[in-house]
Amino acid sequence: MSTTAEDTAARATRLSVLVSASEGAEISRRAEEAGLSVSAYLRAQALGTGLSETETEAMAIFDRLLDDMAARVEAANAGLAAALGRMDAAKPERASG
Repeated sequence: MSTTAEDTAARATRLSVLVSASEGAEISRRAEEAGLSVSAYLRAQALGTGLSETETEAMAIFDRLLDDMAARVEAANAGLAAALGRMDAAKPERASG
């Protein structure tokens, strides 16, 4: 859903919606994940211009893949740090003097 300056200027009506703290947090999280402001996210959902079920499922799969890759990178970094620590420990001490 693209927004023009005219669309933004025409938005003068404010709606109030009551949600629980946990609902508000969930809405904010979903908006952030979608790369939208909370207002843009709620407009997209309410007006039916949000993600399709297929797109939502694809994004969930993508998120899981990213999480898996991040965990693997973290494990590789830990292994590298351990190997460097062993290499440092194996270096002969230099005589001072």
